[in-house]
Amino acid sequence: MTKLESAVNAVLERLKPELASETWISRRRYFNQMLKCADSLGITEPCPELYSAFIADDNGSQERRELHTRCVKLVDAYACTQARNEAGLLFNPPPLPAKEEVDAFFRNQERVATASIDYLIVKTEIEMRYLKLTESTFGQYQHAWMDIRQYFFDSGHTDYDEALMDKFIQENNNLRYSGSRNEWKWKINRKAAYALMEVANTGHFQWGRINPKTIDENSEMEAIRLQYLETLKQRNLSKSTIVLHDYVFRRTADFTGLETPECIRALSPEKIQHAISRFADACCKRSISTILPILRSLLFFFYTSSLINKDLSGIVMSAFVQRGSVAAYISEEDQTKLLLQLEKESTRTKAIILLVMRLGLRECDICNLTFNEVDWRDDKIKLTQKKTGEPLVLPLLPDVGNAMMDYIMNERPKRDDRYPYIFLRKQAPYNKLTGIYQICSGLLAKLGIKPVNGAATGPHLFRYSMVHKLLAAKVPHQVITDILGHTSKESDKPYLSMEESMLRLCALDLSVIGGVSWAGGELLD
Repeated sequence: MTKLESAVNAVLERLKPELASETWISRRRYFNQMLKCADSLGITEPCPELYSAFIADDNGSQERRELHTRCVKLVDAYACTQARNEAGLLFNPPPLPAKEEVDAFFRNQERVATASIDYLIVKTEIEMRYLKLTESTFGQYQHAWMDIRQYFFDSGHTDYDEALMDKFIQENNNLRYSGSRNEWKWKINRKAAYALMEVANTGHFQWGRINPKTIDENSEMEAIRLQYLETLKQRNLSKSTIVLHDYVFRRTADFTGLETPECIRALSPEKIQHAISRFADACCKRSISTILPILRSLLFFFYTSSLINKDLSGIVMSAFVQRGSVAAYISEEDQTKLLLQLEKESTRTKAIILLVMRLGLRECDICNLTFNEVDWRDDKIKLTQKKTGEPLVLPLLPDVGNAMMDYIMNERPKRDDRYPYIFLRKQAPYNKLTGIYQICSGLLAKLGIKPVNGAATGPHLFRYSMVHKLLAAKVPHQVITDILGHTSKESDKPYLSMEESMLRLCALDLSVIGGVSWAGGELLD
């Protein structure tokens, strides 16, 4: 009996008491196929060459490939061959230490950063449990942590090392920018790495926005970046605008390879075109129209700061956006379809869509709506508009109020504190929503609804649709202005342009075409 046959028999004997008889017979059939594959290759003992050939022998079936991989893992574990899969990861990585062992270790340890990577991974998982993430989400983090663990092992490290973690993050970014790594894989690896770094440095994990350092803090490029941000502060730009400019600076540095002032001096139109192409791949049309003017201002800053000899800002053209003269809206028929569909949606979706569809509330005001702003006794919503800072009072219509109450009582995630915001994320951390675009656009896509006069799918489309309905009902313009919460008549123009009957009065007929007209005192045919 060969070593491979002995290993297969031992694995089957171990599985026999754990599996139903039919399942065990099925497993034995696959192991026999492994033995036939080994015989055809002249292999007599467990080895990576056999594993690769057996997994590849899947006849194009994903299910068969997974079963072959499962057999390989069992034989690899028994034979201790420490083989790796096609991604370079061990089929059977060493087990992580138990949580009790890790807790006991850190009770006597002042600094988490001095621990092994295994202990740090378990410690981070313990710290993140308060988020109450779903098991599938935790599974994604655990896969990413195993990638990081393997990266450390392959580099000859078993203890945590911040410089090596920075290197892993940079390589993860490079794979994403080159197109070799999927967006979701890049994102979860990045999150998992920064979670480990936070626990290593502080001993705890607090959910927050990740702001990666893509530029060395001690480099000359970092000094230039800080100088650029200082000029923005002197222009009294808002904090969010400065953050956006900083994003463009860092991404431009990544896309064009700006590492030193000499690299800036070597900037060429071809490199700038490459950066624009990369931005276009990563951003939607609306975002790119915001980023290009910032890129132009960044290039002008390089010129005025004598970092480059030529002003290259002129080669960055603005994104072309074709705008219609009349705002898009949802037809009456499609609005009826929407209302019927809301009965099948979650209570959060129903309440949000009714708020924007029946009351015309802006996205920012819905996301920031608090319990104190809803007067259930007088059936009113009283809020201060985030965009204008002006107060707004709207009636709490019965269907809107019922949908909101249904969400609050039956679906809204429970929080221990007195969190003021009504609409929360469905996944931990249960903070307020930051946008409702996906809710609106997803519902329209599900029903196949196409707006009239355009292709908009965001929350503002519902606001325009409400105005169109009011105009059709001959509601006075001042009432519409008050409902929308506008403080200027200029703000009404895009909405009032939807009044089709008035637009028809402005249209010219075709009687003058080919007729007689006067110009400069001369008769023209």
